[in-house]
Amino acid sequence: MRFERTTVVLVLATGVMLGGLAAAAEPVAPPAPKPPMATPAPDPDDVRRPPSQAEKVGTVPWSPAELKPEHAVLKQLVGHFKTKVHVYEGPYKRLFDTEGTAEGKLLMGGAFVQLTHSELRMKMPFETLTIYGFDTALRKYTADSTDNAPTAIIHLVGTYNADKELTMSGRFMDQKARTTTLVRTVINFVDDKTWTYTEFESHSVGGTE
Repeated sequence: MRFERTTVVLVLATGVMLGGLAAAAEPVAPPAPKPPMATPAPDPDDVRRPPSQAEKVGTVPWSPAELKPEHAVLKQLVGHFKTKVHVYEGPYKRLFDTEGTAEGKLLMGGAFVQLTHSELRMKMPFETLTIYGFDTALRKYTADSTDNAPTAIIHLVGTYNADKELTMSGRFMDQKARTTTLVRTVINFVDDKTWTYTEFESHSVGGTE
């Protein structure tokens, strides 16, 4: 019995010793080298940013667009007006002379002018709405106009000359005749209380208006 107990102890001791020798004989592996730091991917906003833009969009405090002297021209449309409309000719039967009212008011701090006009035309209430502005990128006057007869919006672009005339042009589809109509409008500022609006229409470039 004593011998068996001694054998057990020796076996356990030998196992410990061999394990210790094996652990001491095993070489220590050097630490793995650190991977090189990856170059961060470029910000997509930086890639798309034009060279003249020094700051990322959203990082510069926002400010409204700066008004130009051309915007002052549009202020002549601001106010309450009585209108007299004369229709020279057209494809539809109507009264050739009508009277109505118009109102112009500033929008967006003076960058745009909203002009509304109402009257009785063809014995029915007729309303128009036009937003005028000056596009500082195009260096052109622009307008979007509609009325309660069609479902289209007409986009106009034009210039202002030394004769105090704001001339603009665009095109639209006549929804009854199904024909493309070219339109040219001329606003003449007569004085600080009076201005005239003339609209010309044709169906081809260079055609009779």
